[in-house]
Amino acid sequence: MADNDTPIAFEPFFGGFVLETLTVGMYGEARNAIREYIQNGFDSVQRAIDELKILRDGDGLIEIEMPTDRRSLVIRDNGAGLPVKTAAATLTRVGASAKSHRRNAGFRGIGRLAGIVFSDTVTFTTKAQGEREQTTVIFKAKAMRAAMTPGKGSMKSAEELMRESVVAFRTPHRETKKHFFEVKLEGFTDAPDECRSPKEMYDFVSQVAPVPYPTDFPYRAALAAAETATSIPIEEVKITIKDGDRKPVAVTKRYGSSYEFESGTVTLSDHKIYYSPSKRWWAWVGKKEESGAYTDPRVSGLRVRVRNIQIDGTEIVREIFRERAKSHIRFQDYFLGEIFVEPSALVPNARRDGFEEDSAWKKVKGELAEVVKELGREAYKVSTDSQHSVDALKSKLQAAKRELKTLERADFADTDKVLKLSTNVTTQLKKVAKGALGADMETAAELQAIGSELVDIKQTALSHVAAVSAGVDRETVQQETRDELLKEVLGILEAALSPGCFATAREALEEEYGEL
Repeated sequence: MADNDTPIAFEPFFGGFVLETLTVGMYGEARNAIREYIQNGFDSVQRAIDELKILRDGDGLIEIEMPTDRRSLVIRDNGAGLPVKTAAATLTRVGASAKSHRRNAGFRGIGRLAGIVFSDTVTFTTKAQGEREQTTVIFKAKAMRAAMTPGKGSMKSAEELMRESVVAFRTPHRETKKHFFEVKLEGFTDAPDECRSPKEMYDFVSQVAPVPYPTDFPYRAALAAAETATSIPIEEVKITIKDGDRKPVAVTKRYGSSYEFESGTVTLSDHKIYYSPSKRWWAWVGKKEESGAYTDPRVSGLRVRVRNIQIDGTEIVREIFRERAKSHIRFQDYFLGEIFVEPSALVPNARRDGFEEDSAWKKVKGELAEVVKELGREAYKVSTDSQHSVDALKSKLQAAKRELKTLERADFADTDKVLKLSTNVTTQLKKVAKGALGADMETAAELQAIGSELVDIKQTALSHVAAVSAGVDRETVQQETRDELLKEVLGILEAALSPGCFATAREALEEEYGEL
């Protein structure tokens, strides 16, 4: 400002649209409100353990209660709680937090507003140890949403809107030793499925929250060694879901030894631990001997986690695969595993669907690109070694023949075994079709002969199962297998080719095989 300039006083005005942006605009997926409250509860539990020493390690608990009428949802933790002196001020402060992104899962002071998106009221109740009062803060969420609509959002300041829509008060509490924090969401409008279905809630929490691995996960000891080697721990807290009057169910991650696979079920054969050259992360990746995608969306793909809380879903690593080659996008689903980031190394963005685009993230992304490069090569190798190997398919054919003879000796009495053989044969027929793609004439002829024998086995087996034998014939089986293969080929070509080239390729395929 020059010497002869006259300053003009002004009062900044932040309208209701600011709150709308931080609630409805911030949480595109309403279910992420659940994740926000869980991570806040996790922070509270960790503070009670590490700083206040009022909880022993392992005694932390986050409880999710879903009443039978499904009109409300309660998320409660036994963490530090908030003292009466500061609770109301803390809970009505927006976009300002005393938490550190280096120590806490939530640190922007926005997450507590997440439930406003789909609830009529959001009620916080909290108490600190040693106090004789608890604090309750109620957000009239339905009224807030009405006041933040396009026609009204500029009429009141954000501060006025908060004063009109929030109520806070203290209540006596007899148990001075108690400490807790509770969020209660009541009256739903377009609520996420997770608020109405305990199964959906379990599936979501098992993916995003810092819960333990199940007992049948075979590599827990190896992961513990990696934690020690890197000093990047897999932090955990017990989370339970209570459906109405039923007993609470403890949530674990969905990882195990066997998984749903595009050809049936597959068992992990091994795993590999990857370490960051810059010591910013470490990862584990499950290994399988068959090529193809995992079909269970609760575990498929490589997932990035900070303090064992999932960042986004599978899109972060999928994008790294895509940057390497468009056709490699599908490889994200060929693997499963987790990438644990050192909390002080990267800063999650406000939506927690990625990281701040700074130099640290660019460095980490470059390191992960090297892992992706190795996995891409591995995917091609497994595909060549297991799916396109004539010897391997011949071995599977002989195994199917032996199983058919066993069933014949028993007069096909065990229907379940007959259907299992049929399913296994279908899996091998898919591999035969894939192997024939681009094979030389001699190999293609061998594969055709294998396929023909497999169709005979399937037809013979199913002909002895009255309930499913009708309509089963060689032509139908071959047609279904061919159609599935062509759909997969089209998907690969669409990802790899320009629109013009893809259109030409599709036209050629339809000319040869008919409309796809």
